[in-house]
Amino acid sequence: MKTLNELFYQVILLNELSGNKSAALRFSDPDGASGRSGWSFGVCQFDTKHNGSAISCLVDCGFRDGEIKGIVNQTVDVKPFAARLIAHASTIEKYDTEQLTYCLNNALNAITSKGVMAYEPAALLCLADYVNQYGSIGPAFIEWMNQRDSDGITAAEIQEWKLNHTKYGREHTKDCIRRYNNILKVLANA
Repeated sequence: MKTLNELFYQVILLNELSGNKSAALRFSDPDGASGRSGWSFGVCQFDTKHNGSAISCLVDCGFRDGEIKGIVNQTVDVKPFAARLIAHASTIEKYDTEQLTYCLNNALNAITSKGVMAYEPAALLCLADYVNQYGSIGPAFIEWMNQRDSDGITAAEIQEWKLNHTKYGREHTKDCIRRYNNILKVLANA
């Protein structure tokens, strides 16, 4: 049986990179140069515009301040930087592992601090996937969870909350469903 960390790694690999691990070692742009996000990299797809760990990782990979500014502001051609990401694959993997652990711990702490338990591993993976996308579990989810009349939570309930109570869920329903189905697929193949 795989550990929760191993399962979550597989989930994030599918959800962020469609299962293509080599894509982790090049920059990608999830929403175009005029979008909200910056260039992303790693299995967790660290957003250079909104994730301080992304910048720390780039520094540890030997990127200089001017290069990092260009990457964050999307004003440089990032293709030549792929070789540097590949050369520092173990550094990026270390940051990915730390991020995955953070996401799982954040999800677990959010529900257990309210006396709620995950009825199934899929519930915890759904919440951890949400943390990877947004950085934390926000107060709206905690408020919703507190209003429920149950001491446990399922993946289907979390999915329903994402679809009905988040802007992303309403505007990107197909992606939310894809991410949820990937979680179920990983668990079915565990």
